[in-house]
Amino acid sequence: MSIPRTVPEPRREGSSRLGLGTVQFGLDYGITNQSGRVGQEAARQILQLCVGAGIDTIDTAHDYGESERVVGQSLPDGASFRIVTKTPGFAAFDDSAPAVSHLTDAFRFSLERLRVERVHGLLFHHPADLLGAHGQALWAACEKLKADGLVSKLGFSAYKGMEIDEALDQFPIEIVQLPFNAVDNRLVAGGQLARLAERAVEIHARSIFLQGLLLQAATALEPRFSALRPALTALDQSCHEAGLSRLGGLLALVFQRSEIDRFLVGVTSIAEFQAILAAAERAERAPPLDFIPPAIDPRILNPSGWGDLPVSGP
Repeated sequence: MSIPRTVPEPRREGSSRLGLGTVQFGLDYGITNQSGRVGQEAARQILQLCVGAGIDTIDTAHDYGESERVVGQSLPDGASFRIVTKTPGFAAFDDSAPAVSHLTDAFRFSLERLRVERVHGLLFHHPADLLGAHGQALWAACEKLKADGLVSKLGFSAYKGMEIDEALDQFPIEIVQLPFNAVDNRLVAGGQLARLAERAVEIHARSIFLQGLLLQAATALEPRFSALRPALTALDQSCHEAGLSRLGGLLALVFQRSEIDRFLVGVTSIAEFQAILAAAERAERAPPLDFIPPAIDPRILNPSGWGDLPVSGP
């Protein structure tokens, strides 16, 4: 398959490289989330703060509970956001035809809930759906939605480097969401970030705070995450030398990755979002941090593996 290349967009700076993840608008999500779902009025104020901060990207999904509906009802008048949503799963389908129908119906329902006529990006939520038996048929259906002017870019949400490699070999991926943070450089070491950037794929990074785990004090970590303590202790030292908080240091380190277009942050309150925006401004002006993360158990870096960690720690 001939894989066309696209022209990258101009690089944005600081907080404008942030994007808003909205899973908390629809679900009680996050290991450190003690507030539950974000209410409608708070969601409206958070989106208004995005406008003032120059944040133009909103990430949501069909399977994020009421997130799409809350986003649609909270969009500020006259605001222009690049909305990215995701497909439902297709593991239950034995044949491609009903899977394609489900994709099309779900996407049109997403547009209805978001109260928009088109979205910036449509991602396969689960790599196995794109890389499985129905992948080609489902991708063709997505390309039809794009041809109809309902989507600007097509891609998928990745979890592992091998998924990115396989998808790039099979499909003209235009946008990808992937895990990245100060202690997780697997996709740098594996060459996937460089490969995506060379192909001018729009890259959105999630898990930059690892559901808030990276913001916890090293001594407050649950025993199953104890292997993370040396990395957080070293990170705190680097942040102290740079005059940054832990939050500011985490942002500064991800901002240093020029390959990544947007860094998605999920918040549970207005105050939390304001703190991130303030830290982002300081992080943008910070000098490069001298921090190289030690090797960390991959199960800690991927929330789907947390259930496999021994409760008592290593």
